[in-house]
Amino acid sequence: MFKEKFMKIRKSAFGWTADTLVQIDDEVRLCITTMKRSSGMVTTTATCSRKEGEMYYFTVCKDYRMTWAVSPAKATQKAITIQHELIVSQIEKIKYQCVVFYTNLRETT
Repeated sequence: MFKEKFMKIRKSAFGWTADTLVQIDDEVRLCITTMKRSSGMVTTTATCSRKEGEMYYFTVCKDYRMTWAVSPAKATQKAITIQHELIVSQIEKIKYQCVVFYTNLRETT
């Protein structure tokens, strides 16, 4: 059921960013993002968003979001790629946490 997409790395005016998208089910999509934050730290987060109509939306406190790694590394393409791949290697654990989050959310509402 999980449909993985390839990692995409790009450079913008804000520096290097790596993204991996995973479709969890028909309604939920997981995005793993690694980038330099305004704090100067390289951070990798996993965020799930839910589909409403043709768009995916993230709602604070109603959608899964977890910081998986924070490092003081210089935000080079190599550093971003290494940290991102390290977290993506734990994709099964992240998917499981996402599914559990939404299962618990459905049971409490």
